[in-house]
Order: sequence, then C-alpha cells, then structure tokens
Amino acid sequence: MKTTNRSMSSTILDQPNYQINYKLWQQLDLSIAVDYTYKGLPVESLFSMALRVNKKRQFLFVSPLIAKHLAVSPAIALGTGTLLAYLLMEDAEIDFLSHAEELVQLIKTGEADPENIKEAFAYKTALPKKTIFIGMAETATGLGHAVFQHFEDAAYIHTTRENISGLTPSFVFEEEHSHATSHIVYAPKGMFEEAETIVLIDDEISTGNTFVNLIKALDDQFPGKKYKALSILDWRSEEQQEKFRELAESRKIQVDVLALVKGQFNLHHSESPNEAAIEHLTGSHGVSSLQELAKAQQLSHKSATGQDYLSLTGRFGLTSSEHAEVSRWAEQMVQAVGGAKDGEKPLIIGIGENMYLPIRFAYALSSNALVQTTTRSPIFASTNEDYPIKEKVKFLLPDSEGVDQFLYNLKELDINKIYLIAESVVDESAWQPLLAYLEEKASVEWISLTTAKRRD
Repeated sequence: MKTTNRSMSSTILDQPNYQINYKLWQQLDLSIAVDYTYKGLPVESLFSMALRVNKKRQFLFVSPLIAKHLAVSPAIALGTGTLLAYLLMEDAEIDFLSHAEELVQLIKTGEADPENIKEAFAYKTALPKKTIFIGMAETATGLGHAVFQHFEDAAYIHTTRENISGLTPSFVFEEEHSHATSHIVYAPKGMFEEAETIVLIDDEISTGNTFVNLIKALDDQFPGKKYKALSILDWRSEEQQEKFRELAESRKIQVDVLALVKGQFNLHHSESPNEAAIEHLTGSHGVSSLQELAKAQQLSHKSATGQDYLSLTGRFGLTSSEHAEVSRWAEQMVQAVGGAKDGEKPLIIGIGENMYLPIRFAYALSSNALVQTTTRSPIFASTNEDYPIKEKVKFLLPDSEGVDQFLYNLKELDINKIYLIAESVVDESAWQPLLAYLEEKASVEWISLTTAKRRD
C-alpha cells in the first residue's frame, strides 16, 4: 500500500501562491487558493466561474479547454489531454518528447506552430504496467480519450449515462452532486481483470467523492489495482485528501492524484439562482438534409430508445491499436464533406458524450474550426461582463430519454458554417427544432455517423 503526491516535486509544475475571490451577485461568494499550476500556465486560462441551476451544487468551474460548455479550438481540447499525459509520463519516470511550451502557449494565446502541435499529438509511448484509461461522462469523455491517444499497449473506456438494450453493466457508481447521478460502465470481458494500473480522468476534482465511489466499485470487483487520477483542476481540501489516503490504506491499494492545478476553494455562500423559465426549442422548419456518413464500424448494440453506436467512441472499450483507426476516420470524414471551403469559419457541434470524434473531425477539417458539444448541465446565463455563459437554448433529443439538453454562447461566435455531428439519427423529425435554431446562425451540414439502413 502506498499513497503519494509526487507532483509537488515535479519539474513541470510551478507554485504561484495565487489567490482569488469570486462573487456572483447574491448567489455565490467563493475564494480560491492555488498551490501549484502546470509550468507557465496561467490559472485564469483554465476556468471561469458560473452558477448552476441545481439545488445539489449551485456553482460550476466552466472550462474553456474541453469543448463542452464553450466552443474551443480542437487543438486546445486535444492539447489539454496531452499536458495531462505528460504528467502521467513524468510520474511513471518515462523519458518522453515534450512539446509542453508550445501547448502552454496554445492554451494561453490560441496560437502556436501548427507543425509542432501536430508532432505533439502524434507522440506515443508505453507505460511500464498494463493500463486502462477511464474518461468520465459527460464532460471528460473527450479529455480522457485525448490522454489515452498518447499510449501504446493500453485500453480506454468512458463511463456513460445511457442504458444499452440487452447489455448488463460491468458496474455502476454514483456522482452525488451531479444533475445526473449514475455512471454506467459497459466493459468487454477481461478488460479490467488484465489491468495492473487504472487511470481515471475528469476535468475537475472538487470533493473527490466521484473518484472514491469509482475506485470502490472497481476494487470490489477487480481488487488490487493501482490507481492514478488525472484532472485539470484538483480542489480537494486537506480533509478530502485524507479520504483518499484512508481509502488506499483500508483497501491496501495505491491511489495517486495528478492535476494541472492544485488548490482549495472555500465556499462562503452559495444558492441556486432564480432564472426565468425558458421553453424548449420548437421550430420545425429545419431545411438541412441528413447525411449518413458511416465511416467506422457500427455496433449491434442499441440504446433504450433505439439509437445506434460506433466502436470508436470508447463507450464499449477501445484498444490502442483500434484507436489508430480514428486518424483514418477523420480524414475520410473530411473528404466526405468536401473539406473546408475558402473563407469558411466552421463550428462542429457534437452530441452529449460523443466528444472526441467531433473534436478530431474539427481538427482535421480546418485550422479555423471551433468545436463544442451539447450538455445536460443546466447553467445560469447572464449578459453581465466577464460572466462566461451569456445565452443558452434548451431542447430535447430522441436519445436523451427525456433529459433536457443545452447549448451555450452560440450567438457570439464568429462562424458561417455548422456541422452537427450525431452518432445516430432514427427519428429525423425530433431533430428539427435544434436544426431550425442552428440555421438561424449559419448554414448547417447535418451528419449521422451511423446508418439506419445498416448492412450486416
């Protein structure tokens, strides 16, 4: 048994002694003390504060990096995963080719040498132990995959909120403060049995309870593994860090936490904001015709609502060798849409948990591309200066099992083309309200990554 925090002696972390206080009207008073950050990476480039319309937890660290609530350059979304991969490589005492300075510059300014960034994303190495990577739904499925892409002889899977017909989950665990509490894992047989190290990836660790619940669920079925938790932000208090140490000691396992930022926040006051009710999108005059561009293996699994799935997302497990197909897939997708046109400023919109494939498509399509994904997270919107969420829309999709979906800040984007990337489309009419809204902003190319006319 061992618990460590090697990151404090890391060669790629700074100790900035940074403190800031956030006050959002009468709803939130929160102060943050930062212990360390990734070398050269300003704290303010990694998050902003917003209010959630959620009684369980009324605030949110909004990430400008992961392509969820805010549109972002796909290179920044991928590069954030690369920096987390560097933390893991250093922790494993591996000599590796680092492009950290270029990636930090990219996150800080949005600009960096594209050839150096391309080389950074292509770099791969192997860890000394058989390793499984787990990305956390819904916000970190793309981030987890962006870390995993740098490792050979490994495997990746992400948790899901979705119920798959005919499949029994490998295990289920809870996220108490979330708007959608249950995480489900559908792992192939032998995946976790064969692993020696399990790497858990999320965009933020606040209390750490979600990771504690996941480690308990894993250790109950697959005892004796080593655990590494990777995150952009780690806000655990001393008391919460002690819970990790107690977990490791009681179960005789190793649990390490690595993050780009480590600190603590002190919540002085928080309450859910009063927000005027917004109606679901209801437009029905969407003119975009659906293209079924099935460029990857379509699985036999279906959701409870009849939606189809791809093998490349990682929802059902993905090996490093299988992941190599993603680059080919992205190139074929760009060819299928005819590439980006001169003067095109595209926004690629993914749906829910399907984050990594839209990010990779956006990266392959154009250096001008932005990417974001729909979300279940209900965030308060305000036009006040410096507040990150300016406007939002609410809608339903046929595969969301009645759960509201949101998109944020589309009106302020400088775009003239939208690619709406769905993993599956069964009921085209149910998508019309969202399409009608998007078409008010730009011309829309509507794409399904699976086909309803599947040939076995």
